[in-house]
Amino acid sequence: MKLKSIISIGVVASALFASSAQAEGWYVGADVGRSSTGTVAPGIAMTKSKSTVGGAFLGYQFTQNWGVEGFYTGVGKFSGTQTGGSSSGKGDAYGLDVVGTLPLADAFSLYGKLGYASTKTSASSVPIGLSGANRNAATYGLGAEYDFTPQVGLRLGWDRYGAAVSNVGIKNNFNANVWSLGVLFKF
Repeated sequence: MKLKSIISIGVVASALFASSAQAEGWYVGADVGRSSTGTVAPGIAMTKSKSTVGGAFLGYQFTQNWGVEGFYTGVGKFSGTQTGGSSSGKGDAYGLDVVGTLPLADAFSLYGKLGYASTKTSASSVPIGLSGANRNAATYGLGAEYDFTPQVGLRLGWDRYGAAVSNVGIKNNFNANVWSLGVLFKF
């Protein structure tokens, strides 16, 4: 009886170790998605706040449930009208996230991200007034991942980034939401 218990404990421990060992390691990926921005500055009526964006990420999974990820992504283009003219711009962000993963099945999991991003926005307006600005802010996101193989996965996610523009010398903060579909390669 004792031998069976010891073998059972050994099998369970081996299975737990093997599953966590497979989840650890480096991964790299790219995604494409759709962004939408909020009102970028008072007095500017948005005529376009949605655009296609792309990004790339590099991460390390410490355990089956926790990892860290560095990223670069577009946060979108925008345009609008104001009294006597028009405005347009775009933004890009890079940063670092802590990623929490909740495995639900062998190949399917949910994830949440919380981190810090630096966003640089370039903007212009006619006649004058709107210009680009930088913003450092918290970022977060949620998503799902499906692994086709132990090395290749597909992600569907939503992320929120903070951005800013300068309107006649006054910094105006706004947010951008990005829905994306990406592929990742684990090694």
